Amino acid sequence: MLRNLLSICIFLIAASAVCLAAEKSDGLKPRWMVSSVPSAKSPGYVFVSAQGRGATLDEARQRALVNLTAKLEHERGLEITSTVSVDKTASRASGGSRSSTTSQSYSMQCTERGKQITLTTRVVDEYWERANGVYTVTQLYTVNDQNAAGGSYADRITLTSRYGGGPVFMSLIPGAGQFYKGSNVKGGLIMGGAVVCGAGIVAAEALRSSYANKCIEYPRDFDFYNKRSTDWRNVRNVCIGVGAALYVYNLIDAAVAPGRRQVKVSRGKIASFSLAPVPMSDPCGTPGAGLAFSIDF
Repeated sequence: MLRNLLSICIFLIAASAVCLAAEKSDGLKPRWMVSSVPSAKSPGYVFVSAQGRGATLDEARQRALVNLTAKLEHERGLEITSTVSVDKTASRASGGSRSSTTSQSYSMQCTERGKQITLTTRVVDEYWERANGVYTVTQLYTVNDQNAAGGSYADRITLTSRYGGGPVFMSLIPGAGQFYKGSNVKGGLIMGGAVVCGAGIVAAEALRSSYANKCIEYPRDFDFYNKRSTDWRNVRNVCIGVGAALYVYNLIDAAVAPGRRQVKVSRGKIASFSLAPVPMSDPCGTPGAGLAFSIDF
């Protein structure tokens, strides 16, 4: 049993090492790749993802853009006449968790049901992998119809790998917070370790109790059974200590370790409050002053 358990743990650690050794932009795929794309808060734009492959990273990005235009033509019935790069800026995410990337915007001249429109796309995030000399890039775009009100620039779109206190609460069940943040290997090891420690505590206590009873039943062999009882008590205590340490680590890791990168969207304009003096007069006409409180949404 113990040999099988060690074999499973070694296999999981080896699989994790292989995954980490693969050439990729991030250790974990972004949340928008493994679930659904974000939803816009303001009208006039949508989030769309597209994927491309190429011998170089730039070629794969260009293929992703071509596939984006093909997707827009298919889904909206557009006829895209031109694609022009209008903006390009280099940026690095805070904390150094991502490699330096280039943020790009493109302007597309399109025809929709005989009407000329302009679509502006922004690269919000990307994830790439390299295997057998081929890059596979998946990009998340915002597609903004400039003829419609609002647009992606009306919202605040940010990238974060922090999840707040939710994973800590979930990690009351060991490993659940790690699964929620996308660290499946780590979550599996923590949950498996907690199960092994729990089973060890129960088994060791049962054996300790059995040998303690035999000390009473067979007083002539007291020293033998008492030693066995003490040995299993020590095993139980070790399992308790390891389990407690693992549980504390599980809570700390759920609180501070980064998870899958996610896109957060909030309205760009936030309500503002102001307080300003204004001239006033009482019913008798005597001049005075007061304060005006205003809220701007």
